[in-house]
Parts: sequence; C-alpha cells; structure tokens
Amino acid sequence: MSYKPARAARVLAVCALLVCALSARTVRASAAAAASPQAAAAAELARKVTAPSAILVEASTGRVLWEKNADAPRPIASVVKIMTLTLVMDAIEARRISLGDMVITSEHVASMGGSQIWLEPGEVMAVSDLMKAVAIESANDAAVALAEQVAGSEAAFVAMMNEKAGALGCANTHFVNATGLPEPGASDDCMSTARDVAIMSRELLRYPEIHQWLTIWIGYVRDGKNMLTNTNRLIRFYPGADGLKTGYTDKARYCLSATAVRNNVRVIGVVLGVPTSSVRFAEASTLLDYGFKMCEAHTLARAGQDLGLVRVVRGVETSVDVTMAHDLNVVTPRGEGGKIEARLALPPQLEAPIEQGQTVGKMVALLDGVEVAAADVIAVRAVPKASWLQLMVRHTRQFARSTFLFAPD
Repeated sequence: MSYKPARAARVLAVCALLVCALSARTVRASAAAAASPQAAAAAELARKVTAPSAILVEASTGRVLWEKNADAPRPIASVVKIMTLTLVMDAIEARRISLGDMVITSEHVASMGGSQIWLEPGEVMAVSDLMKAVAIESANDAAVALAEQVAGSEAAFVAMMNEKAGALGCANTHFVNATGLPEPGASDDCMSTARDVAIMSRELLRYPEIHQWLTIWIGYVRDGKNMLTNTNRLIRFYPGADGLKTGYTDKARYCLSATAVRNNVRVIGVVLGVPTSSVRFAEASTLLDYGFKMCEAHTLARAGQDLGLVRVVRGVETSVDVTMAHDLNVVTPRGEGGKIEARLALPPQLEAPIEQGQTVGKMVALLDGVEVAAADVIAVRAVPKASWLQLMVRHTRQFARSTFLFAPD
C-alpha cells in the first residue's frame, strides 16, 4: 500500500513543474508586451485598418510607426493636390508669385470637371482665394489656375511636380496633371503610394501658413457670394486635426492624407483605396489615435531661455546675451526620451555690429547619434560697432589695469 503516496507525490511534482512553466511563460509574454507597446499597437492596427494601403508617420522625423502595403502604387485622386499646393508655396517663398497676384482664368482652366468653383474664362481671382478653394473645396479649376500662374501652363507645372517628387525620394509617384482627375481617353493616371504621399505631406507641412486655409470648415470666395465646405471632416470632428487632403475617383476610391497635432506631437496618417468615405475618416482617425499613443514630445529648451554670454569684438559692449529663438522639441517613441542628446553650437566670439534677434548659433538634438531637430540661438539685444575712440579708450583701460595688477613689487 506504500506505492499510493509515492505516486501521488510524483503527480504533485509534475503539476508543480507545469504551473511553474506556465507562470514563467506568462511572465515572459507580459514582459515582452510591456517592453514593446509599439509592437502591440502595430498588431492592433493590423486588425483595425482595412484600407488596401496605409501608413502612419511621425512628422518631425519622418519615422514610420506602422505601414501596410505602403509601396503599392495606386491612383490617389485629389490627394495629388498636396504636391500642387506645395509647389505654389515654394513659388510664394521664392517670391515668384504672391498671394495678392490676380490670376486670369484661361479656357483650359474653365474646362475642368469634378469639384470646382466654376471659374469663367477671363474671370480674375487672387492667388489667396484660389489657394482657399483648393485647400477647402478641392477645386480642380482653382488648382489648374494656380499651376498656370506658377509655371505658365499645366503641362510645365506637371513637369515640376514630377521633378519635385523625384527630389523628395518619391520613387513610385508619377503625375499627369495638377488635379488627380482621370485624363479623358488616357490609360495612365496620377499614381503614388501611401509612403510617397506621407513624404509629400511632410514637405507641405514645412509651410505652417498652409493651415490658414486647410483648417477652414466653411469659407467664401467672390466677396462671400460662393460658399466653400471643407472636404476633410476631421478638421471639424477630430481634436487637433489641421489637414491635409481628401481624394476620390471611381478608380482610386476614397483616399485621405490626414494630420493632427497634440502636445507637440504631429502625426500623419494616409489611407488609400478605402471603399466608403466614412470608413476613410474612421480609419485615418484610428491611425492618428495610435500615433499619439506611440509617441511623446520632449522639450529640451524653450524660447527665450537664457543660454549665457558670447564675447563680442569691436562692439560698444564686449559680450551679448544669447537665447533660444523658439522651443526645441524632440518626438520619440514612448520610453525612449533617455536616448536624446542636446548640443549647443556657439562661436567663440562674434564681431560687431550685431542685430537684435540675429542668429548666432544653434542647439541640435540628436537621437541615437542622428540629428532629429534643431533651433536657432539668437542675440538678445543689438550691439553696435564701437568707434575707434571707444576702442582706444577700452584698450588703454585694459592696458592700465593689466599693468597695475601685474606690476612687480
């Protein structure tokens, strides 16, 4: 009868070993999940985002947070106008055109179909109103009017679009017009990818003034006679949303490049080829939500922060206070803030005259040794150049001081 207790002991021992093994596996799984919130978020996005092609990007660095078939070329419809707006902003920055320029509507412009503001041949409209019409209503005629103003013709503008895409590294993008409309009788279409659209979106976001048009929900042109309604519903219903561009054609289906900013974190979500408009906005919102969950911003220095003095030669003063021109923020995946390094680059001395607000150096943020952000360091006040008499008096005083201080007993 002694075999029964021994058998029971062996059973208990095996059970104990199984419990330990299961517990260890659970602990390891929990640790892995805790160590990689990005991996958990990526897995959840894979379940929730049904778009044939999509991408989620952190805007300041271009870091890809999640992607799905992001390099598959697809027609992108009016999302093309991200590049159209970018080239117009480039032209404004280069002063080749201005917002106040008046544009005369050509026959070609007036022939556009799809979404439009019904420009008539010979009608005159300011660049600023045309920008408003493209950004809010996605007006095709306004987009082509801007293209002609910048390049002289839509064909020349399209060549600029393709050249810019190549310069940005958009390897799978080809434009055939400035609108994204299918070309009548043509077999080709404006083609791009979710990744390339995100790259173009980041480029447009270099111009923060673009948001003055992108964030208008209801706008007007022609002295208030024509109302414009924003095609991007997220502008009104998603907290922090301030762009960018919708698109739809029968071939492209519903497309969207969306961006939003919260707590100094900006993310970009692109969905292409979605079957319905409501799903397009829902899935873009899901991408943005996860972007904010996965990233956090770190402020390394604030605008106006005192950074000490820099020596000034040949000035009425011998030094000048320097400060940050604006905040220096760095966005990282959550939990990786400790990898950031800040470096202050200042010259050993400056030569007068120095203007107030003049850039004299910069502070650079490095993440894993790679520069990810920078902010200018500026002079707090002006330092005029000293006259020869002021310099002579200063040098005499310095000579006298050094002579008396270091004279032998």
